[in-house]
Amino acid sequence: MKMQAIITGRKVHDVGYRVFLLQRCLDLGFQKFRARNRVQDGAEQVVVQYEGDPGQVDAFNSIIREEHPPDADVSDIVFEQYEGYVIPAIDYIHIIQIEQLAKGIPAIISIDKIQGKMLEKQDCMLEKQDSMLEKMDCMLEKQDSMLEKQDNMLEKMDQMEGSITSEIRDLRTDMCSHLDRRLSTMEADIQQIKAKIGLI
Repeated sequence: MKMQAIITGRKVHDVGYRVFLLQRCLDLGFQKFRARNRVQDGAEQVVVQYEGDPGQVDAFNSIIREEHPPDADVSDIVFEQYEGYVIPAIDYIHIIQIEQLAKGIPAIISIDKIQGKMLEKQDCMLEKQDSMLEKMDCMLEKQDSMLEKQDNMLEKMDQMEGSITSEIRDLRTDMCSHLDRRLSTMEADIQQIKAKIGLI
């Protein structure tokens, strides 16, 4: 017995409807099955053909009426006798696998492109990081050079401080020595004056 069911609804495509029906069909032992998506007068449809004994067909019709994938939105189901050829279920499984591969290939290519762009960005970021590290190295070299100059200046300042301290000490010694002589001379002069005027 051959049957065709036309399932119409607002959302019957891209919800796994065909695979859902294939699983139920295989559970019931069907050897021949096919399902395809189409759009009729702006509405989504799943057209299903199946061939089996009357008990299998009745059971499958009940499943089609009562069950559907969780995200499906069904508005109408029509059953009719079918006169055309129904392909073996195993051939339909191969068709579904090829369809899934065909859907997956663009996704894989897209992922490869995204990964390629990400790797390019990563390379660009690494180049910038290398450039920044080079600049940091250059800055550290300059900082080392500046610290070296600062150390040299501090060393010179220490030397100058020692030299100035030494010069001040020498000057003080010279001044003290000079003042001591002057005081001695002044004291001698005062003693002479006192002696002349008779104060001594």
